[in-house]
Amino acid sequence: MATPRTRLDPEARRAQLVGLGLEMLSTRPLDKVAIDEIAAVAGISRGLLFHYFPTKRDFHVAVARAASQDLLERTDVGHGLPLLDRLRASVEAFVDHVATNRDAYVAFIRGSSGGDPELLDVYESTRTAFTDRVLDSLGLVDVPPPLLRAAVRGWVALTEEVTVDWLSRGGLDRGEVVDLIDDALVALIAVAGAEDLATGG
Repeated sequence: MATPRTRLDPEARRAQLVGLGLEMLSTRPLDKVAIDEIAAVAGISRGLLFHYFPTKRDFHVAVARAASQDLLERTDVGHGLPLLDRLRASVEAFVDHVATNRDAYVAFIRGSSGGDPELLDVYESTRTAFTDRVLDSLGLVDVPPPLLRAAVRGWVALTEEVTVDWLSRGGLDRGEVVDLIDDALVALIAVAGAEDLATGG
């Protein structure tokens, strides 16, 4: 349903349009977020939307960035907990978030191989942020041992594939998915020679 047209300053209008795009992402992939529908719900013309976002691609990139930021914020949990408990809390928040936003998340991961450099940059930035978050929890974000950084980066990729497979095929319950992802991280940290950091030893 279209909302009554309200005059907003440019920053507020952009935020409103991106917010509407995020709402639609909960029920459809990014490439199905229709410009005409966004404009109608916002109570503005299609032409005015293109005043804020020159192309449909620009709008989709802005929505993808907002979705990435939302994912990072929603999974930044467990502060004050012991390291392993904090990491598990983050994994649980991640699994719950992607399960709630299944179509959008699967499309985000699968779309990362689509060749669009700006969308790929959003995807890579998200991966890097998750990698740095784990390394920061270990106290090694500034100068991580190369083996550990490679292990954590690989774990981020594994997490993506495990969740996409689970969302697409089923076969596991939530607890099994969380355990698999969490245990894999602890094991990779140990293999990379940082088990003392993980256990606090």
